[in-house]
Amino acid sequence: MLESKLSYLIDPLREMICQYDVIIRGYREQSGAMIAGLTCDMLPPELTVPRGLVPVRIPSLTTGRCTAAGIPAPPALDGIYDCIVVPRGCAGRESIPALNVPLHEFAVPTGWGEEASRSMEAALDDLLRRAGRSGLAGIDAALLRSVTGDYNAFRRLVRGITSVRRDKPDLLSCRELAAVHEAAQVFPPAVVAGHLATLLGEMNKTVSSFGKETVPALVYGSFIGDAAVLDEIEEEGCLIVEDDACGGRRQFDMSYNHESSDLLHEILDAFSYRPRCPSVRPVGERIELFHSMLKSHGIELVIFMEDLCCPCRRRDIESLRLWLMRSGVDPVVVSSENAVVKIRDYMSKI
Repeated sequence: MLESKLSYLIDPLREMICQYDVIIRGYREQSGAMIAGLTCDMLPPELTVPRGLVPVRIPSLTTGRCTAAGIPAPPALDGIYDCIVVPRGCAGRESIPALNVPLHEFAVPTGWGEEASRSMEAALDDLLRRAGRSGLAGIDAALLRSVTGDYNAFRRLVRGITSVRRDKPDLLSCRELAAVHEAAQVFPPAVVAGHLATLLGEMNKTVSSFGKETVPALVYGSFIGDAAVLDEIEEEGCLIVEDDACGGRRQFDMSYNHESSDLLHEILDAFSYRPRCPSVRPVGERIELFHSMLKSHGIELVIFMEDLCCPCRRRDIESLRLWLMRSGVDPVVVSSENAVVKIRDYMSKI
């Protein structure tokens, strides 16, 4: 699995990530937009972009910790972001140094449905006002439809790459798929959509020679870095087909009907059902919105990367472990150092 057929197509994305500061500065100057650096996926970008505020996630500069804990100190942020946004209650908030750009704590609502949608609308209005932009009221419907259509198409690209990798795991390694997810979050869609479309086209055309029987697994953690440990895990006979991680697949699972007559509120309602970060979503809500569906999606094993969890994710491991066992899904708690040994032992017993 470590020898992937299309690894050369990931090199341009890796180079872009290494030069993200130059690229974001250039985009910011050419577009005239304000750039919000988010520590994680916490708000629907479709509703801020029409007001000239483009949210992108800050690169994962640390391994196994909330990205908030890896925000560089000034002057590293000069000319990249116009503001930094962190969810209120974030486990990494206290690690953020004094910044030379405004820091906004975003009030991510718990729950879902109408009340959560209203709270999200108020939080977005507050963020836009603090950024010196107009609120959501009176947003141009045609522009909102256009922006939503673009984000829908972009997320379909990423989901397509992830889906093909599930069926053809010899085309991309876990490390390479992680680079795809990283690039798709740290840049505006227009910057990387072309690269991702080329990659998906080649993946669809390339014949897989992979024929090994594997155990479908989900990996749980915060930001898992370059994901090399996941490739080592897969070598033991697992196939990581899903994740519950801060920078993984869950960030691309939304689509909206961009022709809706009330698109703004459709987006707010749909976004309220996302599993979100354990810093802002109680474990019971996360089970109901995400983990309860694992069995029906064919997941047989959940691998908890304990040392790659922020305090809030680590806090929930035991509750999730017990719930999974009762639900017929095997949980294995590992660290980066012992993951291969523990997964090898698990595979020998099934």
